[in-house]
Amino acid sequence: MEKEITTYHKELTEFVETMPSFPASSFNATFEYDTGKLIKILQKKEVFEICNTDEEQYDSIDRTDRELGKIVSDLLRETNLDQSLKDYLDIEKKIEDSFSGNLYMYAKQGALSVKSLYYYKIKDFPKALTFTLECLVLNDYLVQQGIYTLNLRCFEQNKNISRIYFRDHQEESGHQLIFNLINYLLNGVNENLYGNIFSHNQYWMKVPIIRETYSYELFTMITEDMIRFNIHSKEFLPDNWYSGLDFEVNTPDRQIIYNWIYINKQLRDSNYKDYFQGLMYYFQQSYNQFYDILKISLLLDLYKFAEKNSSVNPVLTREIIDFMENKLYFNQSIRTLLIKNIFKA
Repeated sequence: MEKEITTYHKELTEFVETMPSFPASSFNATFEYDTGKLIKILQKKEVFEICNTDEEQYDSIDRTDRELGKIVSDLLRETNLDQSLKDYLDIEKKIEDSFSGNLYMYAKQGALSVKSLYYYKIKDFPKALTFTLECLVLNDYLVQQGIYTLNLRCFEQNKNISRIYFRDHQEESGHQLIFNLINYLLNGVNENLYGNIFSHNQYWMKVPIIRETYSYELFTMITEDMIRFNIHSKEFLPDNWYSGLDFEVNTPDRQIIYNWIYINKQLRDSNYKDYFQGLMYYFQQSYNQFYDILKISLLLDLYKFAEKNSSVNPVLTREIIDFMENKLYFNQSIRTLLIKNIFKA
């Protein structure tokens, strides 16, 4: 045991001393395509075909989406929740009065996710779950009709349900749902996901670039959630949502995620030598800023590791803060939150 402690102290010191030389995040795109733009182009084509609409009606839907987007921004800032609900109900009525058939379902699914967000914000989790499921049912139906780009919305609603579980203190259910969603996205395996499309392999093959890039985005979003939900915990960040996950490493982004999982596993298994070797390698890479949150989470767990072993010192704290302020670019709010509340110089 004494030898193990001595080894980890030595390697911790080496890591801290090397931190000033670690490169900043890269601005180079990790994705070959602008998936947001791709989705917009493909979805418009699909909506015209499946909903039998015209340019005027589609423009009306587009304006409605922008109005809903403003409400989402207000809800996220929690500026005036009552006013946000009133604005939403006005748009909901306009949708009821203006559209029919598949076009109505297309407009309605976009609105229902906003309605769910309102109830999530006021902590009425049963209603938030109800409207999320209604949103998912409409998207599931429209995907089966041929609007395949809406598979993204089915993924998103499963993720939203997991967040409802987390906020409603059903952590085990939240972790399991996220694990199942990631396993589906990366491996095509369906276990208890919400939506009929997940039981049919043909839909996994539709617009694979959307599915693949969303799996990367999901890792970053859930990692940030885990930090926010456990900001004051002295324990390492939860790993239940990815522990035991296996997948083929056939893209640079999958490699980044795979390496991150490996490092976390070594720490939790007390394999300190492999942990520090993996950590050192990871931070010597100039990954795209899109993955900054993964490095932030590793630094947070490193700090907790040092705390558990009475190894926190001003040098460690200063180097972490300096790296987060000067070498990372994304996730400004979470970096500020951690520096003010956890990494106190």
